[in-house]
Amino acid sequence: SSGINAEYGGNWEAFKGSDVQLEFVRIAPFVRAFLVPDADGAFKVGFKVPDVYGVYQFKVDYNRVGFTHLYSSTQVSVRPFHHTEYERFIPSAYPYYASAFSMLGGLFIFSFVFLYHRDPPPTNACKS
Repeated sequence: SSGINAEYGGNWEAFKGSDVQLEFVRIAPFVRAFLVPDADGAFKVGFKVPDVYGVYQFKVDYNRVGFTHLYSSTQVSVRPFHHTEYERFIPSAYPYYASAFSMLGGLFIFSFVFLYHRDPPPTNACKS
């Protein structure tokens, strides 16, 4: 979140702009989104950070006629989760879980049929 104030008639009040943008930049912008003002006058936006190692910057560069040029840059480091930090069951992997259990069930049924199936006894069709 970010707070921006403007002077209106000698009093400092929360800025009421809807065109303030935030950039999440490594070399080129990964995310560029408009900041949304809330009731308290703070500007907020939510987004998902990419799963790529690197040093990124949050940048706000607001330059409009009649206003002072605003520039803010904050540097942060990003690292992906370790393999032990992910959720135990990922919802997008449910089809793979279902296929593994269906193969297990198919193997059980095949083993049961293979072990307990008997061929009918041969009939002696040759009579002399």
